[in-house]
Amino acid sequence: MRFQKTTEYAVRVMVFLANNRDELYSVNRLHKILNIPYKYLGRLMYKMNQAGLLKVLKGKQGGYQINEQRHPIYLYEIIGVVEGLDSYDRCILGFEECSDDNPCTLHKYWYKYKEGIKEMIYNTTLKDLQNASQIKY
Repeated sequence: MRFQKTTEYAVRVMVFLANNRDELYSVNRLHKILNIPYKYLGRLMYKMNQAGLLKVLKGKQGGYQINEQRHPIYLYEIIGVVEGLDSYDRCILGFEECSDDNPCTLHKYWYKYKEGIKEMIYNTTLKDLQNASQIKY
């Protein structure tokens, strides 16, 4: 299982901004540093700003930074803004109906991993992800 590309970009941006809290970053500057497509990044930053995860200062010297008043920020919040959380409850084989009463062939094996992933998403904060000694953005 992988995050969608939009979620990958969002997490990378948020961790980068969390590690560089004291500076403002324009979309263009983030695009160059993180190698995320410019137009895509612009839309992503707008969405995260609208959700209150970021704050933006407009003008020539403006840019984005983490919204310190939204502390802590959990991974599920970032995912919820960019792709929604529905996919983390779906059947791994794509069936509409998949439960203990009506399981797919992988249900009993996938369920415990799916629950572990959900637990990680709901309990991991941006602070947990930042300041690793060897971190890639």
